[in-house]
Amino acid sequence: MVEYEVFPSRWGYGQIITSPVKGNVESIKVESGGKVCDQQLLVMIREEQGKIKQILTGTSGTVETLTVKVGDKVVRGDVLLFIKEDG
Repeated sequence: MVEYEVFPSRWGYGQIITSPVKGNVESIKVESGGKVCDQQLLVMIREEQGKIKQILTGTSGTVETLTVKVGDKVVRGDVLLFIKEDG
């Protein structure tokens, strides 16, 4: 598997995690309201070529909103989830 770290966009006291690739959401490793820590696996996306991209967080916090579900098709830039940072 190939790891891919996302450098998310910011909003207020949080981060917006977006898809770096076009593909299908293979699995979601977090839940809305759940705690996440730096470098935690969030989402796995299967690219059209069959490769799996692992989306990691770059911060600690709480998952505010999940905007995708397993099986959803995504393109580069689609919002996957919002994380409200600790602090």
